[in-house]
This record gives sequence, C-alpha cells and structure tokens, in this order.
Amino acid sequence: MTDAEAYVEGPAVRAARNVTDLTIIAQDPSVRSGPDKHILTARAKVPAARLEPGPRTPRFYVVDYDASTGTLVPAANLPPDSDLFAKADDKTLTTDFAFHAQQVYAVAARTLATFESALGRRLHWGFAGHQLYLVPHAFSEANAYYSFDDRALLFGYVPGGDDSTIYTCLSHDVVAHETTHAVLDGLRHHFLEPGLPDQAGFHEGFADIVALLSVFSLQEVVEVCLDLGSTTSRLSSDMTDENVLRTSVLTGVAEQLGDVLTQGRGALRRSALEKPPPDWSSLPAYQEPHRRGEILVAAVLEVLLDLWTRRLTALKSKRSGRAKPTVDRARAAEEGAKAAGHLLTMLIRGLDYLPPVEFEFDDLLDAVIRADEEVLPEDSLGYRKGLVEQFARFGIGRPPDTSRDLVSGAFPAHYATMNFTALRTAGDEVFRFMWENAPLLGIDTDYHTHVEAVLTTERVGPDGLVVRESVANYVQMLQLTAGELEKRAGIPLPADLDPATTLQIFGGGTLVFDQFGRAKLHIVKRLDDWQRQVERARYLHDAGFYDNAGRLGFSFGGAAGQIFTELHSAGSDTGEVW
Repeated sequence: MTDAEAYVEGPAVRAARNVTDLTIIAQDPSVRSGPDKHILTARAKVPAARLEPGPRTPRFYVVDYDASTGTLVPAANLPPDSDLFAKADDKTLTTDFAFHAQQVYAVAARTLATFESALGRRLHWGFAGHQLYLVPHAFSEANAYYSFDDRALLFGYVPGGDDSTIYTCLSHDVVAHETTHAVLDGLRHHFLEPGLPDQAGFHEGFADIVALLSVFSLQEVVEVCLDLGSTTSRLSSDMTDENVLRTSVLTGVAEQLGDVLTQGRGALRRSALEKPPPDWSSLPAYQEPHRRGEILVAAVLEVLLDLWTRRLTALKSKRSGRAKPTVDRARAAEEGAKAAGHLLTMLIRGLDYLPPVEFEFDDLLDAVIRADEEVLPEDSLGYRKGLVEQFARFGIGRPPDTSRDLVSGAFPAHYATMNFTALRTAGDEVFRFMWENAPLLGIDTDYHTHVEAVLTTERVGPDGLVVRESVANYVQMLQLTAGELEKRAGIPLPADLDPATTLQIFGGGTLVFDQFGRAKLHIVKRLDDWQRQVERARYLHDAGFYDNAGRLGFSFGGAAGQIFTELHSAGSDTGEVW
C-alpha cells in the first residue's frame, strides 16, 4: 500500500498508522532472556512518518558516517509497512548496521514522543533546523553525546571481548539519555549556559531519569529483571522486597557498557545503591554535574520503589501450603511499568513550570507538583506525596518565594488593553501584559527583558479532563563587573576574583495563562536576588568557567555547542564514560 492509498482509504486507516511497531534492543546486548539467553528485544511504538532511506523523517535523519575511518555507510532502506528485524537473530542485531540505524531512530523517536505526549504539543529542537542527525558509528571512542553545533547525537564504539565490538548506539539507555539532552535544549536552552551547579546536574540527572523510567515502561524488560533465578511464574514476598528490587532491578542499566567500560561505575547503578551524605550540596565531589545529577536520580528511584512496592503489597496472596504470600510475576512487572510510566509523565509535565534560567533542584519539585495538580487535583495514588517525602530525604524542598498565584483576588491584573487570543500565542502581547502589570508581578523593567517563547499545551488527565494552557518564558540579563556585583550585594566575593572581571547575570520567569488568556501563575527567578548571584559568581570562579575573553557567565570556555563532549568523554574521572 502506498502512502497515497493509505490516505484516501479514510480516517480508520490513518488512525491505525499513527504508530509503527519496530524491534529494538530493549536495554543493551548483554541483557538476555529465555532459556537460550537471547538478546532481550521489544516492540517499540514509534510515531508513524513517511520514511526515506537513512531512515529520514521530518524530525530525524540517520547518517552513518564514521569520522575515525572516514567511512560513509549506505543509508538503511527500512520498509515503511513492516519490521525488517522482527525475527532477527542475535548476530544480526549486533552486526547489521541497518538494524543499528533502526535502533537509534526508534529509541530517539520513542523518547521524543514521550515528551510530546506528556506536554501536549509538538516540540522544537534548540538549534535552527527541523531534523536531528543521528550518527550511530560516529567515532572509535567510548563516548556518546549531543552536539548543538552539529545538530546531532553522536555515538561511539569500542572493541569488546572475543573480537567483538561494543556499540553505544545499541544501548537503549544511552540513546534515550542523549535524546533527552537534545529535547531539554529545545525546552530550556539557557540551562546549557553557566549557572549554579544544580543546573548542569539537572541536565545529566534528568537524562538518566528519562532513560531509566522509559526502559522500565517496557514490561518485557521488567519481567526479565524480575527473573531473580526463579523458575516459577510467581514471586515470593522476599523477592518483591524493596531492597531486593533495588539491587536486582534498578541496577541493571546499560550493563554491557557499564561492566566493560566503567567497571560498574555508571551513574544509574551508583544512584540506586548508594545514598549521598546529608551535606552533599556543600561537598566538592558533588559540584561535578554527573555526581550532582545522581541526587535527582536517587530521589526519583526511591519514589518509584515506594510506589511499586505499595502496588505489589496489594497483589500479594497466600496459597495453600505456602507460608509466604506470593505475587504473579507478570502482574508485578505490569505494576512496575505502570508506576514508571506515570512517574515519567509527571516529571516531564513539570518542565513547562520551570523558570527559564537559574535552575535549582527545588524548582523541579515545585514545578512537578504544580503541573500535576492542574491535571489531577486529587492525589489519590499518593504520587505527589511520595515525591515531596522522598525529595525531602535528600534535602530538596519546595522553594517558598518563586511562585505566585495570579488567580486569587489579591492580584488585580490589568487586561483593559489586552488581546486575549494574542496572549496565548504572541510574545509581543505577553510583553505588553508584563509591562502593564510589572509592579504587581514584581518585574523590574530597568533590566533588559525578552519574551523568548509562548507555547500552548493540551494535557489529558487520568480522568479524561483536558487542561489547556499557554506558557510564556521571559529572560532578563545584565552585564556588570565583579566589583559592581559585590557593591550591590553587600556580600564579599572571593579575594582572588578580580573586581574588574565582567559578569553576565540572569533573571527571568514563566507565566502560565489559561485557555482564555487569563494569567494563572508566575514562576520567577529575580535578577536582583543578589545572594544567588554572588553564589553563582563564586561557583563559576572556583570552577574556572571563564570564557576566552576572561569573562564569567557567558560560556563554559570550550567550543560552542560542544558542552557535552568533555562531560561524556572516555578517560574522564568524572564523566559518564559510556
């Protein structure tokens, strides 16, 4: 059937082709299932699109070029209406470059679709272009990263044992992680600029969270991880204990790459097993983005474990002749997948409620709770309660002064000159609203202010309730010297920081409008929060984040668009070392 024939056959056919099932390696090639221990695969639902060789779609373009050897592999020509690798053997999966192309495309497309489904709109990339390049064999190196300049996800490869090769592109976790970096760049581009240590840690931690929870939403993976050496279809209560699940299930992420390349030092495994010390935020080791990001990962894992074990408790039953209650393995996996999928959707929805600059971990918790309250006012399943409680165990709470309710009568906003339709779509109209209501919003118009985006969302809650909103992001900027900052703040900067050093500082906020154009919420990071600005300047100075002109707060000092290259490089003591 041609695309034209599928179109003219009517709505039923078009609806059936909204998704395409494609075979993927569900975790990585070292994860095996069944008595013959074959590579664990899954059928991933990928948004349907007209495929051209590559594959190429409106959002992705697979280009198999190896910079280490100067080799360009012919574009993979995948059938548009069938899965070429549905019955492929293990050797084909690991050696056929056409499948490698399918793997990176399918996992990246599935990850993007997860974000778009949760946020209720199409997302744009952070660079000027419509297609993200996916390069499955980019170089001979234990590395994988997102490059803004190249508009690409670049995946490396390294020799393994027995004359084999380990390809980072075959790890579901690595591909989902790097795709998340690209998606976050489009949602909050300023999070890639120098900020407080939580900001870079968020990028790494949230990418790990998406990789972990998205693979756990595949029930096949959870069932295999629940094997635990049992030969029966039911699990005893001991096997579903929280600590057993933590050490057997949550630590099984990117196993092949972690074991061969990092001797088990991968971020996700460490987060599942090791609790950070209470004073982690002040320790030098946790200034590094990956270690910092592990705090978020660990907190979310605790929420998942708590929700999952509570669901399993309700399923456990006693059978005659057995002293301990048991639970069906498939049902246990299903409940884990449901909990992971729900939690992932909550976290992604919270992204719209984040400030556009100056991110701190407290902001994520507040954003997720507020966004979820809009979709589901009653927390009947305890997800929000669990998030607040588990994040508190890691010293993360909701910030007291960054959000302001604009619905209450205490905020008499001026709308007399406003166009309500334009308020939901146009940056100029949002700026007009901000100008007219600046004193009430607490916005200082003396600083350069720019409305960067106005985005619409349509989210559907579990009860079928549709919540339509518009979210506007604005940023404020100011350049001054370190001496001027110290004078304004009245707080001393490091003695070895030259007072003549030029600083760029930021403020900004997010305005949420309802479907009628009325302002609902203002989330703000004030530019004139001088204590925060001094803390940021201290951190950037101590970390040596000066640009080539000797300034602070402008860039990290490396090549533009290559922020993730060194963070993910092999041989780094602090990087992901895929």
